[in-house]
Parts: sequence; C-alpha cells; structure tokens
Amino acid sequence: MKAGRPKDLEKRKRILEAAKSLFLECGYEGSTMNSIAQKADVTKLTVYNHFQDKATLFTAAIEDTCDHLINASPICLTPDSNFKQALQHTCRLSLDLANLPEAMKLDALLIKLASQHSPLTLQFYNASHGKLHALWENFFEQAMSLQFIRRDQPRNPTLLIVSLLMGLRHHEVLMGLRCVPDQSERLAIIEDSIDLFMYRYGSKT
Repeated sequence: MKAGRPKDLEKRKRILEAAKSLFLECGYEGSTMNSIAQKADVTKLTVYNHFQDKATLFTAAIEDTCDHLINASPICLTPDSNFKQALQHTCRLSLDLANLPEAMKLDALLIKLASQHSPLTLQFYNASHGKLHALWENFFEQAMSLQFIRRDQPRNPTLLIVSLLMGLRHHEVLMGLRCVPDQSERLAIIEDSIDLFMYRYGSKT
C-alpha cells in the first residue's frame, strides 16, 4: 500500500525545485505548468496530481523555501538564553530571507498583483511574509513570557523590528536604487535596529 509513496514524494520535490527555478528565471506569469513538468522530468498530469493549479504550486514553492530556512535553525528561548544573541540570530534570518533573489522577485510580483486587486496577493503574502511574521510573534511571545522584554501584543514588537530592519532602505533595494546589503552592512543594520528596539522594549531592571 505504501510502495509508491517515496516515489511520489521524490516527484513532488522535483516539481517544487523546478517551479522555484522557473519562477525565479521567468517570473510567475512567464512560467507554465507544462514548462515546470518538462524541467521536473514528469508529465503535466503528474504536476496536476500534486498541485491543482499554478497558484497552488507557487504558494507551495514559497512555503517550502521559507520553511527550509526557518526550520534550519529553530528558535527556542529558555531562562538561560542570551536574549540579545537570539534576537541577532532572528534578525539575520529575516534579512537573509528578505534579500534572497526569489524573495525580491516575489515582492515585485506582490506589488503588481496588489495593483490589479488580485486575490492571489493575500495568498502569496501569507505564504511568505506571513510565515516570517508568525516566526517573530512566536519569538516575542517566548521573550515576554521569560521577561526578557516588556509585555505587549506580539504583533506590536513584530511590526517595530520588521520596520527597523527593512524600512526605506529595503524599499530602495527593491526599486533597484540601492545594492543588496552585504554581510557587514547587514550586521550594522541589525545592531542599529536592536539598539532602537531595546530602547522601546528592553526590560526595566
């Protein structure tokens, strides 16, 4: 009964990898289910057996990329944790995700879809930005329960730290007016962001 399952999973993985590659190369509108099937070396029917349409496949590809990076180094705070180090780690993860070529291409697509009032905007946003925001909210819930930072609704410190990390600078990167920050620049961004964040949320001792 389970004999075909490993092969199905292997095909699904090939389809996702092909989709990621083509979406990056050709964009969402320039990629077709047929071209994805050819690149994955499967039939078009096999692609549809795993994903009902291109939007579903694109969403799965976004989620797979985000999950891979997020789950590679899960964040779990304990009373003995060095909170600032954990915050630095989460900031690095956020900046690394935001500056991936596929992430920037996705942001351009989201802006285009939003201007068209497409229902796909929210679907793709939740699969990418929504996952990152959920990671931050969970992190801050842990931090507040351990009294590393002042109590607030988790969404509020999330909005603050994401705004500090991205802001006008990242907007200019997306428009091609500024280069993608290198590692040294990202470290400087993180340090400045944490200093301002802790001014607002640092625990009173």
